[in-house]
Amino acid sequence: MRACMQRFPQLSHTRFSFRLHPLTNPNKLPRIHGNTIATVEDPSAASRLDCANVFVWNTMIRKQVENGLITRDPPLLYYMQGLRAGLRPNGHTFMYLLKALVSGQEVKEGEEVHASVVRTGFACSEFVSGALLGFYVACGLVGKGRQVFDEMRQPGLVLWTLIIRAYVCVTLPEKALELFRTMREVGLTPDMVAVSTVVSACGLLGDLGVAKAMHCFIEKSGIEVDAFVSSTLISTYGECGSLDYAYRFFQETP
Repeated sequence: MRACMQRFPQLSHTRFSFRLHPLTNPNKLPRIHGNTIATVEDPSAASRLDCANVFVWNTMIRKQVENGLITRDPPLLYYMQGLRAGLRPNGHTFMYLLKALVSGQEVKEGEEVHASVVRTGFACSEFVSGALLGFYVACGLVGKGRQVFDEMRQPGLVLWTLIIRAYVCVTLPEKALELFRTMREVGLTPDMVAVSTVVSACGLLGDLGVAKAMHCFIEKSGIEVDAFVSSTLISTYGECGSLDYAYRFFQETP
């Protein structure tokens, strides 16, 4: 603490008050080692969150995910105990929690967190909405992910690419291409990741004309074509039944 005060002198005027749970054994509190928090030995560790602030609350949730301990100490338990202790979640709380729920594919719990996001007003946050979108997409619930996406004010290129990729993964190339056209209409310029995703959609569609049009768009837009995009184009031409175009492009690829 003394070293902390020397580094941050403004803290010397701040009073800290931590109230331990009456059943807490001080020897079994979470211990910090370097940048990680050791596993809490007491299974009732979540009940001690009433002595923590939001930063520690978020850190405990995040470390459970990073250390792969979500089965032993479910992050949702930490979250609920924190709410009962009077802590108010912020954007980081929801982001870490959704990441934890993705690992366990816990859809019902994720929907409950989604409801909490709406109630607390964090649905307007691009980062939290992006985490929600990522959660639903990872769980295969593209329809719910699309609802989250449509409610965003101005989603960035990464989120556009994510929802387009989601439609490709569930073999709905028409939806993916429709979203790509809309993305261009709102003025966003695709990068290599977005382009390779849409090229994959062309392959699923099996329409040579659409694949050639996409290839032409890439060349006219001046988008850098790396090895991954090139291999995706070759594969797409093959899926469209045009081995000649696939071989020709392969020969032209440096």
